[in-house]
Amino acid sequence: MISSSSLHEILPLLLWLPLIAVMLPILSGAALLARPISGPRRRHASIMAATSATSLAALAAAALAPEERLVLWQITGSLSLSFRMDDVARTVCVLVAIIWPLATLYAFEYLKRRPPEDRFFAFFMPTFGILLGVALAADIVTLYLFFELLTLMTLPLVMHSQQREAIRATVKYLFYSLTGAAMALGGLFFFHAYGRTTVFTPGGVLDMAKIAGHEGPLLWAAFVTLMGFGAKAGLVPLHAWLPTAHPVAPTPASAVLSGLITKAGVVAMIRTIYFIVGPDFLRGTWAQWALISMALVTIFMGSMLAYKEKHLKRRIAWSSVSQVSYVVLALMLLDHSGLVGAMLQMVAHALAKSCLFLSAGVVIYFTMPGANYHYADQLRGVGKELPVTMTCFGVASLSLIGIPMTGGFVAKWYIASGALDPSLGWLGYAAVGVLMISAVLTAGYLMPIVIDAFFPGEGYDASEVHRFHMPFVMRLPLMTLSAGAILTGLCAGPLVRALGGMAAVYLLLPILDSL
Repeated sequence: MISSSSLHEILPLLLWLPLIAVMLPILSGAALLARPISGPRRRHASIMAATSATSLAALAAAALAPEERLVLWQITGSLSLSFRMDDVARTVCVLVAIIWPLATLYAFEYLKRRPPEDRFFAFFMPTFGILLGVALAADIVTLYLFFELLTLMTLPLVMHSQQREAIRATVKYLFYSLTGAAMALGGLFFFHAYGRTTVFTPGGVLDMAKIAGHEGPLLWAAFVTLMGFGAKAGLVPLHAWLPTAHPVAPTPASAVLSGLITKAGVVAMIRTIYFIVGPDFLRGTWAQWALISMALVTIFMGSMLAYKEKHLKRRIAWSSVSQVSYVVLALMLLDHSGLVGAMLQMVAHALAKSCLFLSAGVVIYFTMPGANYHYADQLRGVGKELPVTMTCFGVASLSLIGIPMTGGFVAKWYIASGALDPSLGWLGYAAVGVLMISAVLTAGYLMPIVIDAFFPGEGYDASEVHRFHMPFVMRLPLMTLSAGAILTGLCAGPLVRALGGMAAVYLLLPILDSL
């Protein structure tokens, strides 16, 4: 047994685990940029070692780090840079620690045809640490710092090819991201002025004595802040960068941009709603109704545009616009089922969307002479050439649609249950209707790809089928992510119970009554 004295010695060390997880990939990327490693084997071994160490540190922090604040720098009496592990950070750390090494492994093969590798990983690795920093931020200043750094670090990933289309997409991404960040910053000034502290606190930090008579401006500040952070999540009207930037980036970057980086906006919105403003301040106000309405518009619009889009990666990107807004909708329901559904959707979408992008990348990577596999309507028979890839694509598609036995189904069940709260009235019924329409559209733009891939129909010349040998470093990520999409549905019970307790704490509910 560990003695109490030994435990007191260990706890301060465990408190530093979040900082190690954040700084290790940032320093590794800086070292790679300063001094590139010659030889692909040495380079891959070094990159994978740093990535694996970061994942282990993130998982160790999620499991062992105490929920105490680690203050890195006390800037003023009220402003600081600090980290803290809590349930939101724990969920994101585990999710990122699983998906990022898989995307890295996949990138080793993919970048053979999309060089330069050194430059890509010099920015890809620090993005890993910065995203963890967003999740682990314990106060307003730290969150905003890492939120901005995330934009700056992902710009070179979007611009990797340096072609004109990529440069235009990068400029667009920068414009929308900076616009959203500026909107969020304006709101954060109000919260600093009217709050008791800048440290995130469940239930909110607003000082009721200070805000008396100023509720109107504070509601506008909350609305503008959530809109600004929503830009990273692809919320209308600051969504247009996403279907432009994601398709031009290398596929490993597209996978994490869509599956994980969009969750930075979600995390920032969670912190704003449940840790700064407080759900009680927003509940029943025009700001709640406006943001729910905008989320519904985004869900429908993203699904419809994905249905109409022919370009494969752009279709998947439009799908992200829709699917991430499921999370925004669920967060703004401000009830227990909605918050549980939001966290479940965040997990399910990250697994499924990363799998879809990586699958699309395999198809593009093995393009046959004279074929154009960049377009969804030209994929007839590709399932006979790449059966593992398209099977994984199909499984991930089922999760996004919300078919039972997948993680996406469980998430959407809780979101729809939360939307039927009587306090929402007709808007709740409209939300359920939009969710159903979106599910039909999602099936309409994903399942025909899978059906045509395996059942090409008449006129398909099976004699010309060439079975491609997919490298293990590409096959393993696809199989792992598609398995995750199923397991989060089949084994959802423990996850739901954990997230149910978390939601009760953030909504200030009795924990036993919420489970």
